[in-house]
Amino acid sequence: MKVLKALAWIIGIILLVVIVLIFVAPTRVHVERAVEINAPATIVWNDIVKFERFNEWSTWKKMDSAAIYTITGEDGTVGAVNAWKGPKIGAGKLQHLSLDPYKSIQQKLSFISPFAAEADVRFELTEAAGKTKVVWSFETHYDRPQNVMGMLMKGALEKDFDQGLSNLKSMAEADKKGPGTPNGIDVAVKEMDFPATTYAAVRKTIPFKSISDYYHKNLGPLYVAATKAQLQPGAPCGLFFTWDDKKQQTDMAAAIPVPEGSKPGNGYEIITLPAAKAAYANYYGPYDKIANAHVALRKFVTNKGKKIIPPAIEMYITDPGVEKDSSKWLTKVIYFMQ
Repeated sequence: MKVLKALAWIIGIILLVVIVLIFVAPTRVHVERAVEINAPATIVWNDIVKFERFNEWSTWKKMDSAAIYTITGEDGTVGAVNAWKGPKIGAGKLQHLSLDPYKSIQQKLSFISPFAAEADVRFELTEAAGKTKVVWSFETHYDRPQNVMGMLMKGALEKDFDQGLSNLKSMAEADKKGPGTPNGIDVAVKEMDFPATTYAAVRKTIPFKSISDYYHKNLGPLYVAATKAQLQPGAPCGLFFTWDDKKQQTDMAAAIPVPEGSKPGNGYEIITLPAAKAAYANYYGPYDKIANAHVALRKFVTNKGKKIIPPAIEMYITDPGVEKDSSKWLTKVIYFMQ
């Protein structure tokens, strides 16, 4: 009898604690963590906005190695979705709602199972003196009595955010350092005497998100037209005359080198670049990390007290259709100096 009375008291106390927590615990859960990364915002941004990169440093992927991730839409753009399903982490999705390049990312996080819930997620980037501060925040609302679960989750989320930002810091700083480091790339910069070069080109001002499609649409027909005109086309290139972060657009040309004196033809114009002093970097790796080469080149030219003269050139030496290993893709990036 005494045991039953004691058990009743324990159960009563537990129920009382739960009831108190239901009314005391906040219905709003806000988690915010920050880290300073020794890398420019151009590098850090790419590691956050690309879900393929996000999944590499996120702690949640390491929690459930059996989870399957699916990225839909154009990765790194508004509307892209990162969905997952795993035996330990359940199912859910993360979607880009708005992007302010190199400054902020607004996302919607939706949990599907083992429980349904939604949260607002935001990244804020602030660059100063070559370093980038990243603030990662999470905010959601739980009705009573689910607010007790939200209160208990907050500590675990703060720990996950801290570990995730630490992983992001390691990744971005390795991207900056270059070869010999995890996720590093070759961003060694050298000077060159750029020879006068003639290009058959299709030039237009387009949104950043359309660059890949622009190449696919124009380089094939450009090669066919140049070959028919017996111009002996060389390695495909991208010529970037402007790069407007505010408007998210670039004045660029899909281009191929052709012999001096070549004439414009049906569907393409002729662009001739004079001989000039230049800096270049041989970048090996997938195209989505080529921003590191541009950062290294801009820093190199600035440190020499020189002025960058457009266009910047990306020369695609390796054919991805032949070489399937993206770590072996070679792109020569060239900046003119004055």
